[in-house]
Amino acid sequence: MSVLTAAVVVVGILCVLDLLLSFGIIRRLREQNEALRDLREKQAAAEPDIMLPAGSRIELSDVDVSGALVGFFSPNCEPCKERMPQFIEYATGHRGKVLAVAAGGAEEVADMVVRLGEVAEVVVEEMGGPLHNAFGTTGYPAVCLIDSDATVVASGWEMSALPVHATR
Repeated sequence: MSVLTAAVVVVGILCVLDLLLSFGIIRRLREQNEALRDLREKQAAAEPDIMLPAGSRIELSDVDVSGALVGFFSPNCEPCKERMPQFIEYATGHRGKVLAVAAGGAEEVADMVVRLGEVAEVVVEEMGGPLHNAFGTTGYPAVCLIDSDATVVASGWEMSALPVHATR
């Protein structure tokens, strides 16, 4: 009889532990959902103007990224300086649109704008600007490849994150 009582107590304790773990998991999932909802709201709210190097202004909704190669670079970033030639080389073989985002003030990114401007449309904006928010960029360099449905198919900090171009 005492063995049966001990077994019931052990099963009861295990059930209570399982219930506590389930509550913890549910709470964590709710926190994740709230964080994702906040991120979507931030992206939806990212509709201010962005400044192009020439000084003309466009709306974020006017930027067509379907089938595009997009790169984010900063003049104060050593890895950006190392990977920019790789980005330019990759961009020359890319068949779609190429968009480069230079983060910083117009004076500090002037050289970067000239170099990237050979192969890409260059947008100058500060970190936290509309394109940074839309792509969720938190560091440099960042590159991504977008398909014709405007879905990110590859992204990363290095060019090796992108697929290799097909040779003819």
